[in-house]
Amino acid sequence: MSKYLAILILSGFFLACNQMDPEAGTPTDQVEKTPDSESWNSEIYIDTDGRRAVVARADYLAQFNESNEIELIGNVKLDFFNEVGEHVSILNADTGLVHQNRKWLEARHNVVVVSDSGITLRTDQLMWHEAKNRIQTERPIMLTTELDTLYGIGFESDANLENWTIRNPTGVTYREFSYD
Repeated sequence: MSKYLAILILSGFFLACNQMDPEAGTPTDQVEKTPDSESWNSEIYIDTDGRRAVVARADYLAQFNESNEIELIGNVKLDFFNEVGEHVSILNADTGLVHQNRKWLEARHNVVVVSDSGITLRTDQLMWHEAKNRIQTERPIMLTTELDTLYGIGFESDANLENWTIRNPTGVTYREFSYD
């Protein structure tokens, strides 16, 4: 019994030595990343091959030079444009992250993409790859068109939601099919 009591006392001693920041819920000896620059109610432009590909807006932007990343926090909105500069869709999310070196963007939490043609995609995480000009996720999705609501796990599409693939799809369609 005294062996267990000694372990319990030592455990309590080690936990007490590592102070906690009550607001963050993390040990205060852990170094939090400090942004190199910050801005509020700003927008950034992502150009591909000399053309506007994405305009990103958020309540708060934090740039980190070492990792070459930009965090987007609060009311994240991304406008997507096609190869000829026409607006094709808008993405809304709670947060986002631009990976400048890897040339991709990640949207997280309550992600909703609405194409200009009226198709809506909902998920909790979505990636946009600049080189492929494609959006994709491995997470559960709901895709709503004029005639269908489809569900699945895994999705890939162009930014205008015209040429898409749902992996592991489920759902119901009310379209009539001809088997001729």
